[in-house]
Order: sequence, then C-alpha cells, then structure tokens
Amino acid sequence: MTNRHDCGPAQSEAEHSLHTGQFAATLRAAIKRRGLSLQRISVKLGAEGFPVSPAALSYWQRGTNRPERAASLRAVEMLEEILEMPPGALLTLLGPPRPRGRWNAPSPADRRTLWTEAAALDDALRLLGEETAQRLADVSHLSLHVRSVLGADLSCAGSNFRRVLRAERDRVDRVLVVVHTSGARLLIEGLNGCRIGRIRSSGNAEYTVAELVLDRLLARGETAAIDYTLRSSDHRPRAYTRHVLYRPADVLVLEADFHPDSLPALCTAFYSPRRTTPELALGPLSLGSTHRAHVTVAGAGPGMYGVRWE
Repeated sequence: MTNRHDCGPAQSEAEHSLHTGQFAATLRAAIKRRGLSLQRISVKLGAEGFPVSPAALSYWQRGTNRPERAASLRAVEMLEEILEMPPGALLTLLGPPRPRGRWNAPSPADRRTLWTEAAALDDALRLLGEETAQRLADVSHLSLHVRSVLGADLSCAGSNFRRVLRAERDRVDRVLVVVHTSGARLLIEGLNGCRIGRIRSSGNAEYTVAELVLDRLLARGETAAIDYTLRSSDHRPRAYTRHVLYRPADVLVLEADFHPDSLPALCTAFYSPRRTTPELALGPLSLGSTHRAHVTVAGAGPGMYGVRWE
C-alpha cells in the first residue's frame, strides 16, 4: 500500500477539529495536574524567552485557538517542560497546520547559498551526470529526524537518519545525500527502505554525494520512509553538528547524544537561512537523564540547523 498526497487541502475541517480537541483536552488536564494558574505559566514561559499571554493560554486549553506560528510551537515545547510532560506530548497532538489555499510543492533553496565551497559540490554532482543537481529538489520532507552520537572525545561516532519523503515529481526512484566530508571517507550503513547507489566525491574530496535508491518508484505526491546511518573516518572532536535543509520540512528533529564522560556545560540549537548570514539561536537545550539534547522545529524552512555545545 502506498500513501498519496492529493493536490488539495491537506487536512479536513473535521480532522483539524479532532487535533485541536485532543491538544486542548491534554493541555487542560496537564495544567490541572500541576496546579498552576495561567498567569503563573505565562510568567514562566516569558522568563524562558517565550512570551504567551494568559488569554492565549486560555484559548489553547479551551480549543478556540491553537498554536501554529513557529514561535508559538517553540513555546509549546517549553510548556511541556513546565508542565512536566514527556517531550512531544503536546506538540504531536497539533497535527499539520490548518491549510491556507491550495497545496503547492515547497520551493527549494539556491544550493549556493547553503553549502560552502559550492563549486566543489557542483563538481561532485556532475560526476553523477549533468542533470543530477536537479534531483536535490525531487523530494521534500514530511519529517526528518537526525540523531548524532558523540563519543567520549566529542568525535561523532555516527548520525542516524529517519526521513519521511514526499515526491515532488513523477517517477522518483532515488534521493541524494550530500555530506561535507573535507577529505574524510564516508560510510553509509544500516539502510532500510533503500539501497546504496553511486557515490562520488569532488576532486579535492570536499564533498561526497551519494545516491540512495528507493525500494519502489514514487509518483508525484507519494511518500516513502527510509533509514540510514552516516559514519566518517574523521574522528576529530567537534563543537557542533549541522544539517542543511534544502527543501522545507513539516517537522525537523535534531538530537545530540553525548557520552556520560563528556557532558557539555551549555548546549544551544541554532539556525541560519544561508551560509552568509549570522546564526539565530533557537534557545538553550537541556540534557535529560539519557544525556541527550534535542530540538524540534515545525514548519522548518530551507537553511542550516544544528546543535552547538561548550
């Protein structure tokens, strides 16, 4: 069975009401359990850099309004912490944003604004054929989950990817993986839903481009889920992880999994729409008992996202 995305409203009014009702009921129950007033919750959110008025909180818990803007969704994540709820307990109940107008394929970015050494990337892409660069825009993401595992020396032991893709044209049979390898050797393993195709590196090995061949042909609007792990021969200590998003993603989740012997004093998520613009901090990240920091971005646009630590 295949999933198909029709070129119309992505969510019916009934579905929207169901999501809003579940979110409101869960929020009301959590507030009652914690015994906090809406005024107190508003103050706590404001102190963390997420201003939400008591009136807005009242609308949310009654179901007469719902958080949809990026800033409001980040506030919901903090609200989960304040109400001592599991990560995603509220956010996952919101469902997709309410549709506004007809569905259109999300626009890709200009790759030269995202990747450094764009000429080296073009060289690697051309080794797969002159038309290969166009394949970067073949799919968008319903969700992208990247979990990077750091060793005791803060080198990256590997990054696990879970991608739920939607084809933006007919007859999509493969997707591209672009890695800034800087001369290191790239290993791809743990594949599910796809297999390795061709792998090429630019002349100076600045970039490696790999094809992941899907286990079936996708028509426009169809979806597929794939898993894989990237490992590098570069074992130098790191101070950040960074991921380039070429097309928008409905949900982006980045995790940094730290070794218990090398826990950071400060961990921050960041975003930049292009490589020439300063990073925008998405807020400090807390480490739980699993020593893992994570950031969730709903409606993530093209750009560079990552986690930085000290």
